[in-house]
Amino acid sequence: MQKLSTALVIGGLVVMPLSAMAQNLASAPATSPIVRSDHLVFLGSDASVPASAMDTVRSAADAAKQTPIRIEGRPDYANAVKQELVRQGAPASSISIKPVAAQPLPKPGDGVAVPSERGVILRF
Repeated sequence: MQKLSTALVIGGLVVMPLSAMAQNLASAPATSPIVRSDHLVFLGSDASVPASAMDTVRSAADAAKQTPIRIEGRPDYANAVKQELVRQGAPASSISIKPVAAQPLPKPGDGVAVPSERGVILRF
């Protein structure tokens, strides 16, 4: 009888924390996890956001209403993207720019601009 009551007491101690944990989980507020992602956007040679990148910019503008956005790239292109984000409804205070100097790349012989210099990364 002694062994049986000891087993019940020990078993009760093991079950009690699990049930308390289940109550805590049940009462925890339902929140969705914040998922961060990086998006590479190439701008036009005139520092305009092309139509092909507008879905990404709109998604970033929506995300900026809840989480900070960081734009990494050459300052002229990063500022152009920031202006478009604000135009799409993103709060300017939630957008930061991390300027990245253009990497010295060999220029094509035909004088065509190198598209990789016009890319910016949106982190949200």
